[in-house]
Amino acid sequence: MGTPTITNGIVRAIFEIALPSIAVFLGVVYAQTAWGDVVAGFVFLLLTGIMLLSIYISAKYWTKTYTAGFVLAGLVLLFISPDITSDLVHPIFGHLGTILILGFLILMLKLLGEKLGIGTVWGK
Repeated sequence: MGTPTITNGIVRAIFEIALPSIAVFLGVVYAQTAWGDVVAGFVFLLLTGIMLLSIYISAKYWTKTYTAGFVLAGLVLLFISPDITSDLVHPIFGHLGTILILGFLILMLKLLGEKLGIGTVWGK
């Protein structure tokens, strides 16, 4: 098996972000129906956080190009995907979720920088 390429990273980003987002969406809809908007907002934040944490933990073992492809796709998905959470949960939870995702992408960029050997920029 060959070394993962940037294209492999982009494809993985779609599978790691888009598909679990469907599970988050279904969990939020169920929580909203069963317990209301506030609980649905917390479920949204919890499931999103778990999804992003699992990606970050596994990204430590990816190659540079694979990580770069994932970060690129993550940035594109962040800016082109519609924000449907504001229709499901209170807007404050939508904003907190966006901050969570931006923090994740910053950590991924930091990880990519370390893999590329530019850790001095981050204070190392």
